[in-house]
This record gives sequence, C-alpha cells and structure tokens, in this order.
Amino acid sequence: MSGMIQCEHIVKKFPGVNGDYEVIKDISIEAKKNEILVLFGSGQCGKTTLLKVIAGLEPVTSGKIFINGKEKTAPGPECGLVYQTTVLFPWLTTMGNVEYGPKMRGMSKKERREKAQHYIDLVGLRGFEKSFPNQLSGGMRQRVGIARVYCNEPDVLLMDEPFGHLDAQTRYLMQEELERIWQTEKRTIVFVTNNIEEALYLADRVLVMSNCPAVIKKEFKVDLPRPRDYTSPEFLRLRQEITSIVDPAEL
Repeated sequence: MSGMIQCEHIVKKFPGVNGDYEVIKDISIEAKKNEILVLFGSGQCGKTTLLKVIAGLEPVTSGKIFINGKEKTAPGPECGLVYQTTVLFPWLTTMGNVEYGPKMRGMSKKERREKAQHYIDLVGLRGFEKSFPNQLSGGMRQRVGIARVYCNEPDVLLMDEPFGHLDAQTRYLMQEELERIWQTEKRTIVFVTNNIEEALYLADRVLVMSNCPAVIKKEFKVDLPRPRDYTSPEFLRLRQEITSIVDPAEL
C-alpha cells in the first residue's frame, strides 16, 4: 500500500458481558491522495467505528494505520472530521466557528480572518459571517462545518454521514456542493454513508462493508464523469450491481 491513508489488518473489539465483541475483522484498505473513498454499508455495521479508528479517536485492537506515511495512534491536525449532526459552537458566529482552529494555534487575527473568509466564500456563505448557528438552516450549518474543517488544512477529511439528517432536497444539494468544493480544493476524503445513490454520486471508489464483524465485501471503482447523472445507464447499472451483493438483512 502507498496511499494517503493506509489501514493494515485492522481489528477492533469492544469488551462485552460475554467476552469481547468484534466490530472490525482484519480490514486492510487505502485511500489515495485527493480521492473520495466511500465506506458503504448498513447502520451499525462498523463504518463509523472504522472512521474513528482512522481518526485516532479509538485505539485499534490490532493492526496499524498510516496517514501520509506516518503511523497514526492519536488524534491530530492531519485529520478533520465532519459529523452527522453539526458540532458547532452555538455562542460563536459563522466566522467565529470557521476561524476557531487557526485562532487556537495562535494565528494573527488578520491572517485567520482572511483564511476563514476564503473558506466561507468557498462553501457559499458570504453574507452570513455574523450569523449564529441557530439562525442557519441544517444545510448551512453543515457548510459551516465543512468550512471549519477546511480552514484547519488537514490532509484528510473524514465525513460520518454528514447529510444523513437533512431533508432529501437539501441532501442532494449538499452532495452537489461537496463535489464542487472538492473539485475546487482537493483533499483526500473518506465518506461514510448507507445511501447507495450518495455513495455513487460522490465516490471514486466504493468499499461495501458487511455486517459486524465487518469485512470489505467488494470494491467498486466509479469511473463516471463528474458531475454525475443519477439516471444515466451506467449509474443505474452500478447501483444494481452493488445492491445485488448486499443482503436484504443488511439494509
């Protein structure tokens, strides 16, 4: 393996009443530089656990993880996380949330404001710099979250079903926006979802995960032009192919 993210023989177990409960079983994957790698599977199949392991938020039971060639054993600035529910500081404005990371690192006010403004513009929120989270829609709050992560300039973005709580129309819009943002400023993204259309719209590659203990059932390369058409014959063919290897009990 030689990617931006390398996971080698990852096993993750949690202690249980009747012994250890295995969530991840010997998974080896890689995410290449500037690609969008999607982890697709049912709820509770271990996708989020694998993401937390990559982020250094959960220790592995066995195996190793490398980010850009360096072993990952703890949280660090090389990884930025975007969660399913927006985790913004409610007492800070859009500008305050986006500039928070550089501010904590001691960056000057002028420099961090310029940097934050760049990413606020990138996610389409110019004019909302002074708005507080409770004054923004769900989609707008997720844009603030994305801008905040980008402002920290991580090598890797880890996204845990970030659009899962949005209504269908906003979800489609945010998928298009994320693709646009990624095209403008490339990052390596690992994106977790249980929505097959979302997986195929965003991914360079889709890794289909089984139920616990999770293994990678199959990898699909999504070699379709961007932006993608949900109704194109090739999109629908891939959708059917992925659906055919997912057991109904796993959906």
